[in-house]
Amino acid sequence: MLFLYTKGEARHSELESLIRSRGTLSSNLNDLLDEGLLKRNIIASRPIQSNYSLTEKGKTVAKILTDLRNSLRPT
Repeated sequence: MLFLYTKGEARHSELESLIRSRGTLSSNLNDLLDEGLLKRNIIASRPIQSNYSLTEKGKTVAKILTDLRNSLRPT
């Protein structure tokens, strides 16, 4: 989620390269879609592409997580 917060949008294959288990990625993406934190844009090409980006709700949550992470870093 934080990756998308900084990048804006990513292809499924980009996200897959960040996570070791393909099943875990699909499950997590589906959960985030169900919660309204992500949106999926399917591009009709060969092969079909799925791009993911944060919704406004997702951006709000990601900002909170980023601020929390930054506040916990040692100074």
